[in-house]
This record gives sequence, structure tokens and C-alpha cells, in this order.
Amino acid sequence: YQDYTIRSRVSEGASLAGATKTAIDVSFSETGSLSAVPTTPASLGLASPASYQGKYVLSITVGPSGLITVALQSIGDLGTASGTNFSYSPISRGGNLEWNILDNGSLPAKYLPRR
Repeated sequence: YQDYTIRSRVSEGASLAGATKTAIDVSFSETGSLSAVPTTPASLGLASPASYQGKYVLSITVGPSGLITVALQSIGDLGTASGTNFSYSPISRGGNLEWNILDNGSLPAKYLPRR
């Protein structure tokens, strides 16, 4: 039961990352290139990373080629997921983006959200 509870708390990051994924999808469809995706929130039409904080999420940032990193808060309610992070990595397939989820060697895999 505890694993389920922690996983549901980590999934807050998936919800909060939705707008960022959409902005990257739009940028990719306009440019056709992941390397052309901006890495600043303002360039993507998004609020600052701190605006995407939640009870369990510390921040959401965008790196090169559209890599989205979700940093989790350092709080006891997250158990071994506390202070960890995970990423969404976009891959171009047939002109569309698919998103892989990476644990970054930090978040126990059993807590990763589904795609």
C-alpha cells in the first residue's frame, strides 16, 4: 500500500509536466527539430519553473532537445522518492513525438509514472 501511495504522489509530476510536454510538441511541430526546442520557459510560452511547484513537485525544467526534468520535494511523505527526479525524453517518430520516462538513476523505478 505504501508503494501505491508514494507512486500516486510522484504522479503529481506527470500532471504538472503536461503543459510543458504540450509546449514542446508545438515547438517541434513548428520547427521539425528537437534541437530547435527552446530551453527557457518564456520561449516556450510557459511560466517560470517555480510556478509548476506542487505539494510533492519542487520544479519542472526543460533541457536541450526538449528533455523535461521533474524534481521532487525532499519530504518524508515521498519515502525513498524524496529529493529524487525523473525525466521525460522526447523521441521523434514519423514526425510525431513519443515520450520516454527516465528514472535518472535517482527515483526507484517502481514509482515512475506511466507514459
